[in-house]
Parts: sequence; C-alpha cells; structure tokens
Amino acid sequence: MSPNEWDECFLLHQRAYGETSLIAEVFTKSSGKISIIARGGKKPKSKFFGYLAPFCKLKITYSGRSELKTLTNIDRDFSRSIDNFSKTSYSLLYVNELLSKLLPKNAIHDELFNLYENFLDDVKKNDLELTLRSFELDMLEMLGYGIDFESDIDQQHPIIEDKRYQFISERGFRKSDKGELLGKEIFNIRDRKLDQISRKSLKRITKEAILLCLDGRELASREIFRSLAK
Repeated sequence: MSPNEWDECFLLHQRAYGETSLIAEVFTKSSGKISIIARGGKKPKSKFFGYLAPFCKLKITYSGRSELKTLTNIDRDFSRSIDNFSKTSYSLLYVNELLSKLLPKNAIHDELFNLYENFLDDVKKNDLELTLRSFELDMLEMLGYGIDFESDIDQQHPIIEDKRYQFISERGFRKSDKGELLGKEIFNIRDRKLDQISRKSLKRITKEAILLCLDGRELASREIFRSLAK
C-alpha cells in the first residue's frame, strides 16, 4: 500500500527494540498480520508514545519493502480502550496471542478482522465466556480449521439429534453411548446457541481444537491463567 495511505489495525504484541524503539505485530485490515518498528516509540516526546495499545482500533501509515515495516504515523480512539487488567482483558490477551500464532503473515483477512472488531465490542456487554467460545469457533472456521458439525468422523453418517457423541481432537464427533453431547447439542453449537450447552463441554471442545491447530506451540496467556487460579 502507499506510504501515505491510512490503514486500520489492532495491536497483537509488542516488544522493546534497543533503548528507544518498539517492534509491534499488528493485524491490519489491508495487509493482514505485519510487523512494524516504531522508531523512538519509547520516548515520551515521540509522536508514537502511548498510542500503541491493545484492544482498540488504531489507524497507521507505514513504509518499507522488507518484512519489517517502519511506522510513520499513528492515531487511535482513546475512548474505546480497555485499561484495567480484569478477567476480560486477560481473555483478550489470550485472543491476541491466538491470532499472533495462527494468522499467516501478510495474508489479508477482512472477515476475521471484522470478527475481531465485533468481538471487542461484544465482550464488554455480553457474557464473557460464551462470547469467547463463539469467537474461537468462528475464528477456527475462518482459518480453515472448522469443526464438522454435520457427520460423525468414522462412518460419515449424518449426526442424529437424539444420539450421543464424543468429541475427539481431530475436530470431529464420534457416535458413542458414553458421549457427553447429544446430536441436538452439536447442532446448537453449530448454530451458536451456546447458552444451551454445558460450558465445561464447550470449553473442552474449543481448547482441544485450538491445541491441534497450535501444533505443540505453548500459549503464554494460559500460563497466566493457571497462575491466577492458584
């Protein structure tokens, strides 16, 4: 894109670079996930100071032909940020880490960008856990890791409402008399009627599906949740 053209983005992760600069990974609307350097961004007098913040939409311009772009301008709406480190913000850190690890670089994904933006609004006013589970399911589907809610994985027979099924980590359901979910509950997950599903079962399904996508990579945010739970 043109160095003077504004792009919308969300900050996924940032780290210090040298004594005065910052390197940030951002999810942009026009270019997907990219890395940018904010030269002098740690200095209080810098035009970037205090602007690179998570959980709010940013507007940036950047330049460069290498993989690491140079941030040239930045703006943001300060009224929409989430500043207190509550349970909500820890959940958002988890979502940011997921996107950082699962999004391919420089792959435009308008649909997922809009999903994330809507999620940031919804999580402030709706049930946190169910909003998070819905985002995880939609994200998996958009990235090509979607769960098959229509047929069992062994016989490829259509799922039947009054039969029981067990979810396995290969992102599918197997018919089993000891299964924790009825077919009608699987359809409720498919249709995002998540308030009608056991939260424990729902969390296990999304967790196992995501672990498979991560291919053994650890999430630092999960370690934070574990330490807080102790």
